[in-house]
Amino acid sequence: MKHILYLSYYYEPDLSAGSFRNTYLAKTLSKCLTEFTHIHLICTHPNRYASHDKKVPDVEEHGNLTIYRIHVPQHHNRFFKQLISFYYYQRGVWKLLRKIKFHTIFVSSSKLFTAHLAYRISKKTMAPYYLDLRDLFSENLAEFIPYPRLANAISKFVRNKFEIPTLMHAKHISINSEGFRDSIPKTYRGNISFFPNGIDDLFYGWSQNTELSTKRMIVTYAGNIGEAQALHKIIPPLADYLKGSHTFQIIGDGSAKHKLEAEIERFGLKNIIIIPPVERKQLLHYYCNSHYLFLHLNDYKSLEKVLPSKLFEYGGGNVPIIAGVSGVAKKFMEEELKENIFIFEPCNFPMIKDYMEMHPYTIKFRMEFIKKYNRQYITYMMTESILAEFYGHR
Repeated sequence: MKHILYLSYYYEPDLSAGSFRNTYLAKTLSKCLTEFTHIHLICTHPNRYASHDKKVPDVEEHGNLTIYRIHVPQHHNRFFKQLISFYYYQRGVWKLLRKIKFHTIFVSSSKLFTAHLAYRISKKTMAPYYLDLRDLFSENLAEFIPYPRLANAISKFVRNKFEIPTLMHAKHISINSEGFRDSIPKTYRGNISFFPNGIDDLFYGWSQNTELSTKRMIVTYAGNIGEAQALHKIIPPLADYLKGSHTFQIIGDGSAKHKLEAEIERFGLKNIIIIPPVERKQLLHYYCNSHYLFLHLNDYKSLEKVLPSKLFEYGGGNVPIIAGVSGVAKKFMEEELKENIFIFEPCNFPMIKDYMEMHPYTIKFRMEFIKKYNRQYITYMMTESILAEFYGHR
């Protein structure tokens, strides 16, 4: 009997790109394995958003997949609270490992913590690990900490002490953005694969409500409301300019929500509605009843390497996408989404203002994109990669 240890901080029913990616992947991997292989998946109870606190069992059994959920404190997407939450997670993982045996490790990580935990487990047990790298960490630290000298010092320390050893020790690294490839040390000798998030079945070919009124245009943003998204820098001035004709729906929560609310109050705006995180079926309803879907990343250098998962949800439908992005995301939109999109420089209000004011409105499906980025196909290929790396077969 072979055993795989699967580490993912987020898993269903939590609401995050990491949760959706790993839920689909774990279930696909489970289906592809024989009855002689068992997956032990260790995640957390839902904790990303305080407004989405669903009750689920500590342990679930699904054939050859066992899910263990660890209780951690709510962190509200604040960095130091995330550190505390992760301390509880890693403590829970080590406790569970006293009774779980395994031969290989799969780890999916966005903020290095879970990846470094896999590195430590691997060093102790000699079990190889396959790393799914979903975000950068040391580069983000250099920009998200507001004190440049301190930020650079911490970033270099984290890079050399934690990040490089974790990357170098991995048997295989998969990335969900081609922008991350340059951050992997040139001396790394393992395999590197690119597996983007893809379009889930729920968002595959959705369409705008044909009875949607055009008397007042609805612009919808869904996702995290943090410093990385910087909605407080762009939405309020845009909503103020379009207050006679447009309503903005912001669906989500996050560490910079208070900044957005402060700007809404400062402008005295009545046409911005903030909605707590919702289940995905309800989210699709909002998408279908929107005229535009909005995406924005802050003007940080490190964010130029990110490929937002929302592009796949948005791109699965026929509604225009407005995106304040640069770097990899901009290139991806131009080369893959291609149609019915408008890209503006992050935080550049004049660019987006002119588009909203002057550009004719159209809806159009992006059929080539929808066919190419099916989550089911991408996940199957990733599963094949994992099996080939661990067991030498596809």
